Amino acid sequence: MIKRILLLLFFFGNMAMATAQQTQMVNVGDHSLEMIQAGTGEYTVIFESGFGTDYKVWGNVATEIANTNQVLLYSRAGTGKSEPNPKPQTLEAAIQDLTTLIEKANLKAPFILVGHSYGAFIIRGYAALNPDKVKGLVFVDPAHEKLMQELKKIDHAKAVKDVELQNSFMPARFKQENDLINQIFDKATLPDFGKLPQEPAVVLTSVQHRPNPEMFLHEPQGVEVWRKLHTEFFGQFTSGAHLVTANSGHNIHREEPELVINAINQVIQAANKQKARQEHEAKMTALGEKLNKASVLLSKRKEQQAETLVFEALKSSGFGERTINSIAYQQLGNPQTMAVAVLIFRYNTVQYAGSANAFDSYGEALMQLGKLKQAEQQFNKAIELATAANDAATLRNSRNNLEKISQLKKAK
Repeated sequence: MIKRILLLLFFFGNMAMATAQQTQMVNVGDHSLEMIQAGTGEYTVIFESGFGTDYKVWGNVATEIANTNQVLLYSRAGTGKSEPNPKPQTLEAAIQDLTTLIEKANLKAPFILVGHSYGAFIIRGYAALNPDKVKGLVFVDPAHEKLMQELKKIDHAKAVKDVELQNSFMPARFKQENDLINQIFDKATLPDFGKLPQEPAVVLTSVQHRPNPEMFLHEPQGVEVWRKLHTEFFGQFTSGAHLVTANSGHNIHREEPELVINAINQVIQAANKQKARQEHEAKMTALGEKLNKASVLLSKRKEQQAETLVFEALKSSGFGERTINSIAYQQLGNPQTMAVAVLIFRYNTVQYAGSANAFDSYGEALMQLGKLKQAEQQFNKAIELATAANDAATLRNSRNNLEKISQLKKAK
């Protein structure tokens, strides 16, 4: 009966970790928390359990994730072997405990945060307060501050009865914390921690049908409210997914651990792509600044200094031939940077001396500047390389360009 009642927000359960790891007790001020770390990897995946639940409920999920990433699991104050907080265990206190634990464990960002039920409030608060450290979020059937407000709109009496049932079966050691959480639902708002970072996020929602629901939340109308709130919550993110499942109840991580594992991996993959884009943009910005300096040098007739600057900048950028070629064509489209474009094309012929396309592109730039004799030399070199490489497309293009030069000479 207790387990069924507490599905409104929580689940009391115990699952042994699939791997035998030693827990540590870490002092976070005036109490200590049990913590377990495992795995290695670029990201640290931090698991935040639902109310009244220790770290062990993440066993199946964390064991899999630890194969490719570092993971941190811990039991909040008063759960598992963790000591109770001598002060009121408010949401703010829980977030501060997590913050201190991360510092004491010497964990380095980037972090992927995974929160179940009430744990979603905690990772939301931490992420909003530490946006630069968090690169992904996974919400497992997360609690929502407006839940009771929305349920009361539909049937006030039934919603109040849900709360009363939950309170009546609440173990004494969790009663004070439960009362504090109920205050959040009464206000229908969380403390103002700030906006969540726009990082990849996945929200998992249970819409499991229960033949004989004991709670209004689990009746069809209640489930619809739950789903709607999750949909609205996910709407604030610009990257990620909202996954709905009818095959498991509130404890998706225990009943369908593969869904949570996939969600975490999806967020990590998206975070990697986002990181790659940001690194590319940073490199482009740095290169652009150096190309602008080269343009100034060219305007002062310091050609050799400009070429040296461009060549060094391109080499340090780490960009390949195709990317550099694209950058050069972008520069070629602007009359003020055409001279810089020529230097970029020339760099490719030096760096990729066996590329027919590099010489063909360089020739097109010279031709556009009216340097027909030099352009002709590049096209002939491109034809030589393209013939050897059986590169029909470049061969055809270079021959066409030579024909254009021929027509331009006749026109003169």
